[in-house]
Amino acid sequence: MNNNAKLMSIVFDLGEPLFTREYPSDIVQFQTFTTVQTNTPIWTPGANNSIYLTALQISSLAPVVVEINRENNSPFMSIAITDTLATYGISFSSPIKFNPDEIISITTSAASTVSITLLGYEL
Repeated sequence: MNNNAKLMSIVFDLGEPLFTREYPSDIVQFQTFTTVQTNTPIWTPGANNSIYLTALQISSLAPVVVEINRENNSPFMSIAITDTLATYGISFSSPIKFNPDEIISITTSAASTVSITLLGYEL
């Protein structure tokens, strides 16, 4: 076989990487909550560092709205889990950069067992 591979009618040149990131997502923040949360910090960066969020995943045992907040409870993303035992995940094609020393927090609409995983890095 030569240096090309055919997969689902798309040809990739295996001689060069298709996608690279300058910095790996070497930080994984994982939290589980069972009560209603209001602007609860889930990622506090190191002094003078910015968070670069590359992916997140949220799962819940019951329907709930989960709001990911920036500094001062400013909403960044709102996710509605509409079914029991449901999971939502997203991987950003480019990292989401937060301001230096900006904390990421969570607010939930109801009491449920909610697990959240954030992936990214700090610079």
